[in-house]
Amino acid sequence: MLAFFTWFLVFVRTTSFMVMFPLLSAPNVPVRLRVALSAFLSLMVFPNVSNPVDVSTLGLLQIVIVIFKEVSLGIFLGFICRLFVYVVQLAGTFISTEIGLQTSTLITPDGVSVDVPAAVLNLLAMMLFLSLDVHHILISVFQQTYVVLPIGSGGLTDELFDDLTLRAGKIFLLAVQIAAPLIAVSFLIGVVLMMLGRAVPQMNIFFESFTIRLFAGLVVFGFSISLAAQHLSDYLRHIPRDLLEVARLLSAK
Repeated sequence: MLAFFTWFLVFVRTTSFMVMFPLLSAPNVPVRLRVALSAFLSLMVFPNVSNPVDVSTLGLLQIVIVIFKEVSLGIFLGFICRLFVYVVQLAGTFISTEIGLQTSTLITPDGVSVDVPAAVLNLLAMMLFLSLDVHHILISVFQQTYVVLPIGSGGLTDELFDDLTLRAGKIFLLAVQIAAPLIAVSFLIGVVLMMLGRAVPQMNIFFESFTIRLFAGLVVFGFSISLAAQHLSDYLRHIPRDLLEVARLLSAK
């Protein structure tokens, strides 16, 4: 009975983790596939997990609390893994605003409707996520989280809130770094058009700016893709370390 309960708690955390895991959280991924993968991963992780919770001594309410805590931990750890998705969406929004593509949208593999630049960056991030083998490393690190964050443990701390605040700032900074070439070009075009407007008052600067910004933005965006890939690669390589660090902060309670 204890072995089954331990496996069930591992399955609960794993399923919650898979709900937030990049690619697998997409609406077009069948629910049965996600459940099957979670069950298989739970069987692989279960033999190395020790359960300090004795189900025979717990009441119904205490069991529900433990299950709820495991669900919350799985979702939280999965959220840390998919922060790079929000980076590319934010960077894409910045780029779309600068080159005038706010009204054009595409559907990403995650099933989210975003601007065209954000969709391109999302596809780039997913390809890097798979090509760098980050998904396999994250699954291995997820198993290691049971060492620092056993079943039934964990809680919110001040250090955790401080860490999440810093991570939110890093997301914004990385998005600005990715969109920086487009922001700079848009600023220069604005200055040039302003000077032309002063020199040639008959010229409709407002109307001409749309075409110029779009053309120049697409050209610069194409040349800056490699730079964006470098920024994303550096961030993706640090995600497994971040996952362990957040698990450590959760266990500090």
